[in-house]
Amino acid sequence: MLNALIFLAISLYVLRSARRWLEKDFLPKTMMEPGMRSSLVTMFSNVGYVLVILLALSTLGIQWNNLAWIVSALSVGIGFGLQEIVKNFISGLILLTERPVKVGDLISISGIEGDIRRINVRATEIQLGDRSTVIVPNSQLISQNVRNATMGNAQGVATIALTFPLDIDPEQVRTLLLEAYREHEAIQSAPAPSFTFSQLTPSGIVLSVTGFVSSPRVVASTKSDLLFEILKRLRADGITLSMPQKMIVENANVTPATPPEA
Repeated sequence: MLNALIFLAISLYVLRSARRWLEKDFLPKTMMEPGMRSSLVTMFSNVGYVLVILLALSTLGIQWNNLAWIVSALSVGIGFGLQEIVKNFISGLILLTERPVKVGDLISISGIEGDIRRINVRATEIQLGDRSTVIVPNSQLISQNVRNATMGNAQGVATIALTFPLDIDPEQVRTLLLEAYREHEAIQSAPAPSFTFSQLTPSGIVLSVTGFVSSPRVVASTKSDLLFEILKRLRADGITLSMPQKMIVENANVTPATPPEA
């Protein structure tokens, strides 16, 4: 038992040192992206811990054929109480090998949108826009629909739709909106910004303009800048947005009839 404890302590120290060397020294010098490096380090740690535990049991004198009884006993517990943990563990291995999502991706799942900060053995940490962290079980990332906004270097789309009165000049507004988009530094020139006459309603004309940016992460800030610029240009040209229509129904003053005399 003393030999097994000594072996376990030395093995854990070597394993952690090797992980630190991979994470801090070796992998940063390679051409791998940060998500791939994090996945390799996590997989190396998981496999290393399993091997250390098995070798420690072997040092205690437990034969490999005797481990079959332990595995059989554990399988009963897994079938009843540990199936969720095992499912999340297997899902974590699938995430690390197939890599449908990786560290640094911007994903959306079940109404939660944020950046993946860490993929652990049981769960994945997702950081939201307010810097809070949501812990999602790995099985949900495998079994549910996940939107990966940054997979394959996806571009972001900045679309602004505005409603104008019916008496405006659509060509003038078209030129104004496209110029605002073309002059913004974040809007890409290829593909070029596009203009759409979206809808014609009794309350006004709905016009929309669309442009592409380098990443979905900059869509919100780009749209904010464009709205400021478009509003300034509309005011300079004397163009107003459509006001919502209101209908007021008033009851006419009706004099009540005089009740007949008895």
